[in-house]
Amino acid sequence: MKRTAKILAPLVLAMAGAAMAQDSLPVQLTACLQITGLLQRLACYDRVAHSVGPVPRSAPTSRPAMQTIPPFASAAPPAAYVAPPIAAAPPAGLGSERLRRAAPVKRASEMTASVAGISYDPRGRFTVTLDNGEVWRQLEGDTGRLDAPKNFTVRISRGALGSYDLNVVGRNATYRVLRLQ
Repeated sequence: MKRTAKILAPLVLAMAGAAMAQDSLPVQLTACLQITGLLQRLACYDRVAHSVGPVPRSAPTSRPAMQTIPPFASAAPPAAYVAPPIAAAPPAGLGSERLRRAAPVKRASEMTASVAGISYDPRGRFTVTLDNGEVWRQLEGDTGRLDAPKNFTVRISRGALGSYDLNVVGRNATYRVLRLQ
């Protein structure tokens, strides 16, 4: 009997301590909620989580395997880890024009070309095809009407906030356009 009591006593005490910790868990979490500092609140939640003990893991679900990356650059990577090759391609996408590059890219601020063809949609907006193959369309918000002679030359330049302006050479009218091709 004494032997059984010696074995069960630590077990009963551990279970009682866990039950008391479970009962005080809402009190501890409420105390953490009262802390205004972000790092202090996080530390409080960490203390509560560590006091409860390890969380039992559930059965693994079938998820696609993800490539693991070592947590620190100074740590040696595991033997199975293969670092992806470093691409030397320049960054592309939204906002990439503001990133530093090895050699600055010179962008033309304007171009001049002859018009090979012009067409109008039902609302009167024009689409011009230039002799170099580029196609430019008048923007929805631009209400100006383009009445130009058969063979004319246009100058397209950069406008404000990344837009483009089309001017007929020899005329004093500007149209907002968007490049289609």
